[in-house]
Amino acid sequence: MNNKILIIPFIIFLAAFAFDKLILLGNFPLYYLTSISFINFQHKQEMIYELKNYMEKPHRKNVVVILGNSRSMSFDNQYIEKKYPGWILFNFSVPGGIQDYFLYLLKRFNELNIKPDALFISITPQGMNATPSVLTDEVLIYGLPLSFLLSEAEHYTISDWSNYIAKKLFVNYKFRPKLRVIQYRKDPAQLLKFADFIIRTYYTLGQERGSIPSSVEIKKNKNKEFLEKNAQSIWNDFFVPFKLSENAIYFLKKDIEYAKELNIKTIYLFWPPISPELLHKKLTQRIAIVENNSEKKTVYEVWFSKILEIAKEYDVQILDLNVQNQLKCLEFFDASHLASICYNEYTDKIFYELNKN
Repeated sequence: MNNKILIIPFIIFLAAFAFDKLILLGNFPLYYLTSISFINFQHKQEMIYELKNYMEKPHRKNVVVILGNSRSMSFDNQYIEKKYPGWILFNFSVPGGIQDYFLYLLKRFNELNIKPDALFISITPQGMNATPSVLTDEVLIYGLPLSFLLSEAEHYTISDWSNYIAKKLFVNYKFRPKLRVIQYRKDPAQLLKFADFIIRTYYTLGQERGSIPSSVEIKKNKNKEFLEKNAQSIWNDFFVPFKLSENAIYFLKKDIEYAKELNIKTIYLFWPPISPELLHKKLTQRIAIVENNSEKKTVYEVWFSKILEIAKEYDVQILDLNVQNQLKCLEFFDASHLASICYNEYTDKIFYELNKN
């Protein structure tokens, strides 16, 4: 009798697991998906082999690889090909891209002997905060295989592991379908529009080698009041309080070490542009916790001083597009995403550095 009772929880789990998978049947995901971030990660897996094949061509251009996040996704390859004909960009930026995902990619480069001529590694204080109020897990869930997590297990928390396992096992927890979204997409026109968006995004990522160029990107937001409110919201969610993550520092150092092993000639740590409204908070508000010190500092003081230290230790360069080398074009879609009309200057800043070296 006792043995039968012990089997009941197992049966319940199997029934819940099987029922959970029903929402994957047929075209039903089109009715409830609210984000297609996973497409970016799927495409990057394919692009690794595209990059390898290109690197093996006898007559090729200089290759620059960007490991970044959504703040470095809108480069225009037509502009690059016209103005910088000796270079080709493979953009491995993904939504929420952070140092552990970059390390995973660099390990894959190492396995496949992929040695680009130049590498830009995105650095953002938002992605290096150990104590954000809102956690983002796109990289963890969509970008990192179990084998990588196991190889770096000590650098992930119990919370990371439980979240990873739960979302890998249960689709409902991973995507969290909402009835209002399903009702909205019951309209055939809305369903077709969403399906078309998915197809266009995947096609564009393939055609543009990982970028979403300005031709399909939303234009600038002229409302300064909106930018200030959005900056405050981002600040509250991701920076209050701010404590520099030791794991993020570890992964950044490993990124550089792997890049050095590949003998990449030019390595930059680069800070993508953010709005003046959000930058002002990072430069002035003293909310950053410093170990063994009761006095709090600004996010910029705590974070950038560590970046400088790492750059010096590993002899790599920094391209700061916010304080030291700010863009003249300061139009933004939201407080942390540059408007597409500014991406040509953004591109020029990067390729000026490349040609200088």
